Amino acid sequence: MSQVVVGVFDSFEQAEEAQEHLSQTGIARSAIQVHADSQTSAGLPEGNRAVEPGAHAEESASYKIGHFFGKLFGGGGQPAEVGHYQEAVRRGSAVVTVTVVVEAQMIAVRSALHEAGAVDIEERVAQWKNTGYEGYDPSAARFSADETAAERQSFAVVRESLEVGKREVQTGGVRVYSRVTETPVTETVSLREEHATIERQPVDRIATAEDLKAASVEIREKAEHAVVAKTAHVVEEVTVGKEASDHIETINETLQGTEVEVERVETAPSASPGDQSASLPAKRP
Repeated sequence: MSQVVVGVFDSFEQAEEAQEHLSQTGIARSAIQVHADSQTSAGLPEGNRAVEPGAHAEESASYKIGHFFGKLFGGGGQPAEVGHYQEAVRRGSAVVTVTVVVEAQMIAVRSALHEAGAVDIEERVAQWKNTGYEGYDPSAARFSADETAAERQSFAVVRESLEVGKREVQTGGVRVYSRVTETPVTETVSLREEHATIERQPVDRIATAEDLKAASVEIREKAEHAVVAKTAHVVEEVTVGKEASDHIETINETLQGTEVEVERVETAPSASPGDQSASLPAKRP
């Protein structure tokens, strides 16, 4: 069973690019149709142009879309999307329909349409409804080039994002010196001295032989002197290094952005019945 994949493009160039991508995926050109009005499809090869020359060329592309899906659904009720595709053509877009017979080709076809710039028709319809669109009206005049450009004027919705990074900065440091110091100290020491002493005592006794012998005795005197020696002792070691620590810092910042508001502008009623002719399709001479 064949299936139809539909892509809506803002320009014929995008539709042509989609057609080329589809051909490269193996889709026969006879299975691809580009539906666009005479202005949008200028330069499109006749064999793939869904626009007929004549007085009603402006509306024939939208008509052929309806006719295409009418045959597809056997004349039964058509989905609402069909009218949206016709409205897209009326507003200057190009619609590409691809008839796929092989189920395996569906993914490749969708990918080719997406890469070529197919728009989200549901999102586009939501934008139209904000300006009063209620459904496709076959009697409505097609958009001029200026109207198409004005409708597609884009407004950027900006959102700032906060990116917090890290950079290393010098916050200071320490420098360690080693130098010799001199500190006066006072200590006390007890010194001992030995001196010879002579004591004479008067006596009165008879001398003996021992007393008459010659003899001598030598007494050595001693004295202690202070001896000073210095010994260096390591009493402390200073180690120089670095250690890392982490902390959490809270960043408070204000982010800017833009928002786009859509306001519906009501059109004042026409002053005379003759003004209603502007809603009729334009005709070529």
